[in-house]
Amino acid sequence: MSKVLLWVAVVFGAIYLVRVNYFGSKTYEPFLQGCIASGATEARCACLTDYVHERFDDLEVRKIMTHNMSDEAFAAKVERTIAAGTLACKAAE
Repeated sequence: MSKVLLWVAVVFGAIYLVRVNYFGSKTYEPFLQGCIASGATEARCACLTDYVHERFDDLEVRKIMTHNMSDEAFAAKVERTIAAGTLACKAAE
């Protein structure tokens, strides 16, 4: 039984790695375009988009983009992440 569970874990791990590495994010481009539309430079928006997508999954980024952050802890995490990402990208320029 333990060998079966081990194989299931290996298969799910492989599926996860393929999904992360080969299937792009569906929120990356819309997030980037929204940032550019706000008036920031393309380089800074690309940096911030990378920063945000490293820390949140697609579902969370979709919530951020639709302003659907009903959980206060999540909203606070988003604010901290955006602020830190903005500073990191500003320093990288």
